Amino acid sequence: MTPQEMKIRKFEEFDYPDIVRLEEEVYPDKKESLESFRFGDKNRADKCKHQRYMVEKNSDVIGHGLYTQWEVSYDPQKFFVYGLIHPDHQGNGYGTELYQHILRELKKFDPIEIQAHVREDKQKGIEFLKKRGFEEVMRMWEAELEVKDFDFEEYEGLEEKINNEGIKLTSLAKIEIDDNAKRKLYELHDEIMEDVPLPHEYTSQDYHRFIERTFNHPDFFPEGYILALKDDEFNGMSSHWENEKENALFTGLTGVRREYRGKGIATAMKVKGIKIAEEKGFDKIKTMNETGNKDILYINDKLGFEKKPGWIDFKKKLDGEEKIC
Repeated sequence: MTPQEMKIRKFEEFDYPDIVRLEEEVYPDKKESLESFRFGDKNRADKCKHQRYMVEKNSDVIGHGLYTQWEVSYDPQKFFVYGLIHPDHQGNGYGTELYQHILRELKKFDPIEIQAHVREDKQKGIEFLKKRGFEEVMRMWEAELEVKDFDFEEYEGLEEKINNEGIKLTSLAKIEIDDNAKRKLYELHDEIMEDVPLPHEYTSQDYHRFIERTFNHPDFFPEGYILALKDDEFNGMSSHWENEKENALFTGLTGVRREYRGKGIATAMKVKGIKIAEEKGFDKIKTMNETGNKDILYINDKLGFEKKPGWIDFKKKLDGEEKIC
């Protein structure tokens, strides 16, 4: 039975402010800009199916949800689903109705698997998924570093050391961004991503969309997009994206080509990113890493990143009657 006075409708362009508001009311320490939500929605691969929904009670927006597919883990019959209900309205069946509505909408695509995630400090959300047959497949730790507390003296000489091995650290703000540089950046990113622990098989994204989603993203911060170069070849990267609402940088992908690992390059790139954050007046740096990614976790722990509640990835296989909702 649908909860009284509840309505689920398709998302409209004017709903972005309500999505931002709801996300911050449930996750007050996780702030994403309206522009970032809008950019992500409008720059998806055509093959990836995507739809947002809004939950209303007495014409007030009390929740939102979606189904989508990721280009970097694409399978035409696998989907990611997400739902969020304002804390004042949880426990009244609204989340269940939203979930069932999304699955009914997915039925036309004949899905074989759905994925979801929830932060580990949201016990109700975890219980909601487990009750419906979802199983945990991976955890991602959030972590953050207060820039003012970082001890640069401990890493003095590190960049000079790798310079002596022919490795130069720079940023996208300091090199010529021509077609050749963009192609090298794409190839480096793709190679590193192949070794990143994911809850799914990695599928390479389209080159032109990668360039669009990098250089035209509203959070793009070229000064913090660190590169490790040797003889003009791109051999390592540590991307930092600006979060203006938190006065923070968010570390995206950090990695080094396989033959250059174990030389301290990743650490040096991260330290350079922290230095830039200090120079530009950012308060903190945030990141997220899979709990089994021991190498990068070791680096972050040594640098002083403090672990926060992690995100749990779940999945549920659909077969037989489970497809009919």
